[in-house]
Amino acid sequence: GWLRPETFFRLAGAGVEFNDLGFVPLVNDLQLKQDLTFQQLTPSKLFRSAHAFISVESHWTAGGLPAARQLQVHASASLRNSWSGAITYTVSDLGGVNCVSCACGGPALRQSPKHGLRLDVVGDPRPSLVPKGAVRVGTSDEGRSGYGGGEAGLELRLASRFSTSLFASFDHVINDQQWVANYGALLSDTTHYTFARLDQNIFAFTARANWTATRALSFQLYAQPFVATGAYSLWRELQAPRAPSYDGRFRAYGGGAAPAGFSFRQFNSNAVLRWEYRPASVLFVVWQQGRLQNVAGTPRFDAARDVGDLFGSHPDNTVLVKWSWWFNP
Repeated sequence: GWLRPETFFRLAGAGVEFNDLGFVPLVNDLQLKQDLTFQQLTPSKLFRSAHAFISVESHWTAGGLPAARQLQVHASASLRNSWSGAITYTVSDLGGVNCVSCACGGPALRQSPKHGLRLDVVGDPRPSLVPKGAVRVGTSDEGRSGYGGGEAGLELRLASRFSTSLFASFDHVINDQQWVANYGALLSDTTHYTFARLDQNIFAFTARANWTATRALSFQLYAQPFVATGAYSLWRELQAPRAPSYDGRFRAYGGGAAPAGFSFRQFNSNAVLRWEYRPASVLFVVWQQGRLQNVAGTPRFDAARDVGDLFGSHPDNTVLVKWSWWFNP
């Protein structure tokens, strides 16, 4: 139908453990989620189709401690010219909830409300060139933390057998309560659970290509350089982690010093050649290249320089060949 309600409930006790099955879901958690979804599939004067939902989600620990509370409102539509867009607003950590993992083994830390807004635009998918873009902003910790960024790119189809996409993204993120380290004897009165203000710049460029030469021969390529720099300040430790006042939760630590910053640079690429040399018998040749640089300190963010330095580092190359032959005795 055009309007659909949904309610989801989940309870996982503290003793539940699924590691042996190969995945680790959230444990020690009681979750209640309620959604109300609207769909318009019949074209109107303005839209080909439209979709919207309101979602309310709450979490508690198995002991009853409020751990998360979120409200999300989303609306998207496809216009008559086949362009489409979406807007999403999210407010989370409402009503004095507590983060049970932020102190990494320490006490639960009260959270202040977080707000986030995201806008997406997608071009008409029918031409060979399809533009896409998104913008996102947010604020939290009573204005002390926040983020702003976006991404833009193109999907290109030169022929029915060849397609490629190029996307670049950038985000400036400030986290005023980034966990740093715990010092002293854990779970004792002498333990110092320390946090700091982390100012990050993050850049990534992602390229993908797909080429189908014949029904039996195809090639896929993925490549992404990634750069992130971060600088710490305002080193603090927990004082009263459940205090209603944000400033009352922390006190100064380190005598005015600050943890060392970082510049993290990484490149990953995968090239896959697939040849079905006979029905159901396939040869795969995979080439993977990785480059990594992790520089301590507080270097200035420069995407072009950092990516250039990254490609000057020593690569780790891996070649994998997989051959299969199907036979019917």
